[in-house]
Amino acid sequence: MTFHPEHCYDKRKSGSILLELNIMFMIMVLAGSVYCNAAQAVLKNCRKLLADIKIVQSARYTESILRRELSYNSTQVKLSKDLNNRDQIICRKTFNNVRNDWYLSNAVLYRKTLKDTTTGTNPFSSPDVPITGFKTFLLGKEKIGIIMIFKDPETGLERQIAFSLFLSNGTVVKQGSL
Repeated sequence: MTFHPEHCYDKRKSGSILLELNIMFMIMVLAGSVYCNAAQAVLKNCRKLLADIKIVQSARYTESILRRELSYNSTQVKLSKDLNNRDQIICRKTFNNVRNDWYLSNAVLYRKTLKDTTTGTNPFSSPDVPITGFKTFLLGKEKIGIIMIFKDPETGLERQIAFSLFLSNGTVVKQGSL
């Protein structure tokens, strides 16, 4: 089989190489613009995704503490309101003469511990993700429901987290009983 250089010379004369280069360039520009639009959409939603992850982590942390303290370490739980008509949880611990008050103040969930004559107050939620709502309700003799609303301050994204707690070592008591 012999190769004739004249055959290649005839193709170049027709100008198809310039046309092929132009088409390839247009395809590359089109593919680049599609990639940039997709990358821009991903980066735009990345802030919301990171904020959502931060809210979920904060909610899991707060829920796990409440679940451990109320489900396993409490003998009596009372759902009540404070002076500002906000929900709070008052519980008597399995330890002698220890009482915990769970309440929301300045967008942080606090636990106030009263033992004999000493008192201590500690925050039990992430200060980076404020809690804008805290509601408690009775679900049964040994079960309570809690709804918390978390808000990311940077994006304004809000998530409502609801969960129920079964009191393994205690019961819910009436208003004046605790």
